[in-house]
Amino acid sequence: HSMLIIRLFGIIFPVFAIVAVGYLYSRWRQPDMTAANHINMTVLLPALIFHVLSGKDFQLAEYGWLALGGIAVVLGSGLLALVAARVARLSLKTFVPPMMFTNSGNMGLPLAVFAFGEQALPAAVVLFIIENGLHFTLGTWIMDHRAHWLDVLRQPIVIATLAGIAFASTGWVMP
Repeated sequence: HSMLIIRLFGIIFPVFAIVAVGYLYSRWRQPDMTAANHINMTVLLPALIFHVLSGKDFQLAEYGWLALGGIAVVLGSGLLALVAARVARLSLKTFVPPMMFTNSGNMGLPLAVFAFGEQALPAAVVLFIIENGLHFTLGTWIMDHRAHWLDVLRQPIVIATLAGIAFASTGWVMP
């Protein structure tokens, strides 16, 4: 029992410690994170996604059921949130998307690696891609029914995902 607690602490503590340090630093210095967030969303995350998907060890077909499960979780959460919002008479645009889309990137990817090791990264990235794919498509539509689908395709994360899937499905390998 105590070994389980120690293991859980070793998995969760590093992520929460980094978050705490970031929070304390932001309270002290109040940095402008606009540039860092922009670089993260337009360069670093797309590079990670492409790297994992285009890796020679990544077998796209192995993750089909996991991807379907991820889709079911996001859509199921959305349906439950939709019902709850209607019953509670809450704004659908305010309540439903946060219930559907979680932070599976910045929190989920490190937690998966800490919990299950580096070999879990491809599965975690698949779930991240599913959630972000639905976030940038269905989530965008929920917020603005007039949003154009080409705007979704221009997102660096979407471009990296499509390029990575192309590499994974054709057998091309990056040097």
